[in-house]
Amino acid sequence: MLVTGVSSVVLFASAEEVEGIAGLSLVEAALTTGFTFSLIAFLLVGSVGLGKKAFRDGRKIYDQKVVKCYICNEPLPEASLRQVGRLHSSHYQTVHPDTWKWSQKWRRMWILTVVPSVLTFVLGMYIAFSGNYLGLLVVAIAMIPLLTLTWLRSLKLRQFRREWTAKRKEL
Repeated sequence: MLVTGVSSVVLFASAEEVEGIAGLSLVEAALTTGFTFSLIAFLLVGSVGLGKKAFRDGRKIYDQKVVKCYICNEPLPEASLRQVGRLHSSHYQTVHPDTWKWSQKWRRMWILTVVPSVLTFVLGMYIAFSGNYLGLLVVAIAMIPLLTLTWLRSLKLRQFRREWTAKRKEL
């Protein structure tokens, strides 16, 4: 009851202020102010909820464990995403040498692409926050190489898997 009364007083006081500034009737000002407060509350609740979800999803990715080979599904020692290269490299070097060589070359290309893309992304955000919405176009342009490389990597890993499966069927 107290919350409703306080919010009504705040809404009424804000509506009188809007009425004086905009020259609207008291009812129009009250509706406009009420809608504005409702929108702000909705955005705050939504952003807090999305922030918590993003944190949980990020935690799931960080805590994810890799326990099998991408190509042959052979069980491997359990490793976090940070440890995969160190713990699983011997398997890929011996069982899938072509994939290992390609992965080493690909890692260099990925680093050479990520650094300029991140710098372009930061520049685009600076431009967008300074009021020029063309900065959002720069942000999109920065994301294109990263998305393209991610897509090409998944295609190449799928190709390695198909080749391995074909060789296995021949034997």
